Amino acid sequence: MTNSQQKLFGKRSFLDFTLNGKPIEGKPHLMIDNNVRVELWDNGVLYFHPQGDSLQQSILLSVGVHGNETAPIEIIDQLVSDIFAGKIVVKQNLLIVIANLQSIKASCREVVENMNRLFNNNFTPKSDDSDERERSRRLMKYSQHFFNQPALQKVHYDLHTAIRGSVYKKFAISPNACELPTTGYQYGLLGQWGIEAILSTQQNSPTYSAFTANTCGATSFTLELGQVKPFGENDLDDFSSVIAGLKATISDDEYLPMNNKVAKRFSVAVEVLKQTDNFRLGFSSDTVNFTEFEVGDVLATDKDYQYIVASSGERILFPNEQVAIGQRALVIIRPQDNVEASTL
Repeated sequence: MTNSQQKLFGKRSFLDFTLNGKPIEGKPHLMIDNNVRVELWDNGVLYFHPQGDSLQQSILLSVGVHGNETAPIEIIDQLVSDIFAGKIVVKQNLLIVIANLQSIKASCREVVENMNRLFNNNFTPKSDDSDERERSRRLMKYSQHFFNQPALQKVHYDLHTAIRGSVYKKFAISPNACELPTTGYQYGLLGQWGIEAILSTQQNSPTYSAFTANTCGATSFTLELGQVKPFGENDLDDFSSVIAGLKATISDDEYLPMNNKVAKRFSVAVEVLKQTDNFRLGFSSDTVNFTEFEVGDVLATDKDYQYIVASSGERILFPNEQVAIGQRALVIIRPQDNVEASTL
């Protein structure tokens, strides 16, 4: 552990300090090698700012919006250690966020509320708000402050792992218009990182990536990097191409493709909301994301509703009977075309 790291975190790693340290007072800061200023904005919110006028990008890396999605948290903790050890030279504005501290400590997806439905500035603060709601408000302020700084490109990667397995183990969801040049460039870059499928959606959504895209002007992605596992059971070699891509982006290195693969493209056709406690999925609990169904198959039922596959090529994403009433319980996707999405 370097002297700089110890000055900020004592003898702990960034993750250990974030979860078990005292609340941050003020804005502790210091300089590290290569003239990079480091500021600790809050527990789990770490800012790296190379000094100079040649910065091209502002990059936000967030993890732990759901506390049981441990692999991205371990990846980020290692990246921070590598930066302080001089193994990664930070050449872009970089904000690291470990989001849902209470759910990480409790080893659960959420404590009270799904944080990835709380990134909405229109929520009115209340005295009995959950820790997740209060934390999301702080993270929105930090994100806006970060992206308000001048940069030629603003990028947000929100790293997750999924509840279910998937036909495509690593995939991304983008709230940005896919025809934008910056979005197209990122699609190609993510393909180099081993992202197998990219889903574009223009749905209004209170997710972290949608907030930074729509409010902060960032090119944003939710990256699903595999399936949920407890701390200590992740093999980070499974994420080596993504880790290499993140390192190259942070250090502004020329990053050559490891392969010529292009991510498959999908778009949202329908978001099915849970309307009552009668909601049921029409397939088994071990059915994986991106499974394709036949025309006429019943995918979801509710009190006065059924979703029946209407066209060939329809697949499922993020099925979850256990969500709260009013929240999304299933996403229907199709190979990308010009079909406009709807919410049911």
